[in-house]
Amino acid sequence: MRGYRAWKRHTALALAAYALLAVASALTKAAHPRPVLPDDTDQPPPTDIGMIALTVPEIQRLLRLILPARANTEPDVKFHLSWSEWRRRHQARARWHHYRRRYTLGYTLTA
Repeated sequence: MRGYRAWKRHTALALAAYALLAVASALTKAAHPRPVLPDDTDQPPPTDIGMIALTVPEIQRLLRLILPARANTEPDVKFHLSWSEWRRRHQARARWHHYRRRYTLGYTLTA
């Protein structure tokens, strides 16, 4: 069992690391273009919806790729980067369809 002092230091470091990730995520979200959202219920999806901005969990995944301890165990960085891109595009597509569904239910939408 950890002592109080060790627990307090661990918690402080974990919170500081999470704060850095949250700031990085907020900066990328501010620089990211506005999301493509539907205007009405009958609008077909565009061919390129784009990607969502980087989130805290996605930044964590990408940081794990470049850490020296993981560099030898994960040699295929290109695969992981393309998977991250696919996931962010898929989330943007899902958001577009969820918003269109909410239009059909009569909700007011704000981005």
